[in-house]
Amino acid sequence: MLSLPKGMNEHYGRNVDKMPELLESGEVPASVARIMQARLKQGNESPDLWKNWYDTSDLVIYPKENDKDIYVLLAVNNKGQITKNGRNALELIRKDNLASNRGAIVEQLKELRGEGLIKVPRKKIKTETYLTKKQILGQQIWRILARHPDEVPSKFSEDKNLLRAYSGEVEGRTGNSENMALYIGDSLKDKTILKAWCVDWLVGRSNADGWNDLDSDYGRLVGLAPEALGEPGKGAKDLVQRVLPIETFSVRQVIKEAGCTGDYASNQVDKLQNILEQEGYQITRRK
Repeated sequence: MLSLPKGMNEHYGRNVDKMPELLESGEVPASVARIMQARLKQGNESPDLWKNWYDTSDLVIYPKENDKDIYVLLAVNNKGQITKNGRNALELIRKDNLASNRGAIVEQLKELRGEGLIKVPRKKIKTETYLTKKQILGQQIWRILARHPDEVPSKFSEDKNLLRAYSGEVEGRTGNSENMALYIGDSLKDKTILKAWCVDWLVGRSNADGWNDLDSDYGRLVGLAPEALGEPGKGAKDLVQRVLPIETFSVRQVIKEAGCTGDYASNQVDKLQNILEQEGYQITRRK
């Protein structure tokens, strides 16, 4: 049994066995964003958060006969509540509802076309390769899983700086400049199926896997008890200053970061500051 923060309970074993048990217990299965937040805030006090992989309540749906798109379904909102649409999807994860590729069968995709369902073209996903921090921040899948406000409905959104803080922490802990690869599976010809996103351990550079079998003996869900829910995004902004090192950039580097190619002029300062602040940078004047 892992040593996790209070209110976070491990459910180790086959997802098709453990998801029904978890839902029946009244706990809420943790999302990828919740695991990211816990690692940032409590990873030093609870090292098992970083030393293990976790299946989550965030789902990936593979429509039948469709090699162009996938869907991400966020089953839990930012108040720690399982949505109606989310519960319908999570309840499909059971041992009597498995397809040939060990995913849960979705009889009709239209039944899940409710809140929290987000379509992602496969061509926009850079898969099966470690990513630079810049690539991570630009990947739609990672932005959705981190609940970036520009990618998900307000009911699901978290702090916009969470992904930047988390990817920076992963880079610092692994000592590698490329991390957090994305892995997705294939669609079936005859069935629409869903699987759970898994956020990998630090040894695996915190990859996100959407192809794992739901009946694997090595599944691991985290159930959140009521005392662990609180306000999911609270404190995320405070983490950025603590987790990310303070860096000093030259004017040339700043212009490059902002994507500016023209000559630098004094009347561009306000515009440049707005661009950088939108990207999560804090501008300070040297004394």
